[in-house]
Amino acid sequence: IGNNASGTRSVKYGAARDSVLGLKVVLPGGRLVELGTRTRVASTGYPLERLFVGSEGTLGVIVEATLRYVPIPKFRCLGVANFAKLEQAGESITAVMASGCQPSMLELIDKVAIEAVNRAQNLGLPEVEAILLFEADGMVKEAVDFEIERISGICAEHGGFGIEYSYDPAEQARMSAGRKKLFPSLSKFAEALASTALADDMAVPYSHMAECARTIHEVAERHGLVMTAYGHCGAGCMHTKILMDTSRGDQWQAARQAISEIYEFVRRVGGTTSAEHGIGISKAGQFQKEKHGLLDLMRAVKAVFDPNGIMNPGKLVEAPPDWLEAGPLRYHVEDA
Repeated sequence: IGNNASGTRSVKYGAARDSVLGLKVVLPGGRLVELGTRTRVASTGYPLERLFVGSEGTLGVIVEATLRYVPIPKFRCLGVANFAKLEQAGESITAVMASGCQPSMLELIDKVAIEAVNRAQNLGLPEVEAILLFEADGMVKEAVDFEIERISGICAEHGGFGIEYSYDPAEQARMSAGRKKLFPSLSKFAEALASTALADDMAVPYSHMAECARTIHEVAERHGLVMTAYGHCGAGCMHTKILMDTSRGDQWQAARQAISEIYEFVRRVGGTTSAEHGIGISKAGQFQKEKHGLLDLMRAVKAVFDPNGIMNPGKLVEAPPDWLEAGPLRYHVEDA
């Protein structure tokens, strides 16, 4: 709740804020307040409960939450489509989201991620620029069938091939293995390269997902880095890891420049610094660039709830703009 977190099924079910009806919060002075309601709808002044969702502990301590209940679907069908070109996958994402389909999951996996899991896990995924994982769920099988067939058809219309889908859990595990085993696989991509999350959590309009992934690859190549681009493409959430030698100061400098260029692109297309993991300190500089015209209002809100600045100090609006140079956090190694 503090990060307004979301995940692979956010394209259908939203983020934490979409599930929070009410909160109990302890304010910095010790006052316990109840925010929101237990009802689905309310129009009774400022929705303060929504203000605390995503506040990262900077306004008060959340001690209880009332959440919207969503029944677990009886039927869940997972599909996969391969694309020779990243742009074909991007066209499919846009077409699916514009079609009225309601996928419960729509995931993009790029060529670097594919190569990583093939090297580490020997999965034998096709050597393509992009793979889309898509899922439909619901209480009525015929409705799920309709959704999954429409999504499959749209992918085929835009160059997708090797398209398959299944309700069988074993088959679903096989199809999703590349995505689920991606994170540990990245650390084994190449000798001496560590997987670092320096620019991990941006979001762009879903129509720009392929362009964002392509930009990440081009920026990485320009700076002599390896970067992967994958994420919850139906929600526009892009994750990326920088594969680099963390013992080399020149790699850190290249990574910092690459991050700056990537976030500049994200802002240019109407995206945002963080989709689901929050700002904390690591994204503070880019967050402050994105919200520079609103920081005074955010600091004013902070001052109302926490005038003495005791709640998670030094984070979010108070975070240093360059976290790699913040004293206790400066851990990269300079060249001798």
